Amino acid sequence: MSAYIVLMQQIDDVERYRNEYVPAVQPLLHKHGAEMLVGGGGLDAEPAQGDPPNNTLVIRFADVETAWGFLNDSDYQPVKEIRLSATSGGQAVVAPGLTPAR
Repeated sequence: MSAYIVLMQQIDDVERYRNEYVPAVQPLLHKHGAEMLVGGGGLDAEPAQGDPPNNTLVIRFADVETAWGFLNDSDYQPVKEIRLSATSGGQAVVAPGLTPAR
């Protein structure tokens, strides 16, 4: 069953995020068979409720184990540090896809 990483974060250094993080993370997402459903480094989401940060990402993986495999990949750790240094207030979850009711 598919699983999703949902990440909301405030991008503080847009140039660093776009020029360093995005190119570095793309091969790792590919390595883990990820599909970017929402986001892609854009800052064009519109708030519908509350005061959310300026960036939301939804990434699909084959299953929960694969999503955690991406997050825990030793190759991702230095790339994650770039993201953390260019953003603030990040919140992320790994969520399994829904099984339709019968």
